[in-house]
Amino acid sequence: MAGEVQCHWSAWFRAHCTEYEKAPSDFKQAAWMVAHNQGLDELCRRQAGITAMFKEEQNQFKVSRKGGLTISGKPDLITLEEGGLTTVYDVKTGAPRHSDLIQVMLYMLLLPYGSPLYRGKSLKGCVVYRNAESSDIPAAAVDTEFQQRVTYFLDLLSAEKPPRRSPSHSECRYCELTSADCPERLADDVPDLPDTELPF
Repeated sequence: MAGEVQCHWSAWFRAHCTEYEKAPSDFKQAAWMVAHNQGLDELCRRQAGITAMFKEEQNQFKVSRKGGLTISGKPDLITLEEGGLTTVYDVKTGAPRHSDLIQVMLYMLLLPYGSPLYRGKSLKGCVVYRNAESSDIPAAAVDTEFQQRVTYFLDLLSAEKPPRRSPSHSECRYCELTSADCPERLADDVPDLPDTELPF
């Protein structure tokens, strides 16, 4: 939705196929997990005036559309304060991206459908980055227009006909699909583009 990934085919394939071979993870994935867990722990320690706190696995939800498409998620942290104020947090270890905000907005939209605990509640959101920098998301951000945009992309994922593949070196290197399922996948070991001198 944020436009950071242009190959919609990859998302469509993963929405339609549950059994496929994934590209192997590496040490970077393990390092990310350690940094993420530390960031989440530090966020939890900073919470004050909280009546209830729910972490990761406690927040798992799953919702289905009429056509059969199932959407699931697992926010990093959800806090409840006195007076019913509910905040959905997600911890990020990298540089801020638009998709970080959209991910939390999707949680804010879908949680009331996926969990009775949040039904009828107005949820606000917050993306927390390294050094405790954060981006707050007001409940009003998840409005009718946002829901319509979500519907557009969910329709794209649930369509019978797949979208065109859009392979690129920058996306393929981070895609979990292998060439067994995506023959157009570009190789990871791509040489740097040569410096070309313009003739003018």
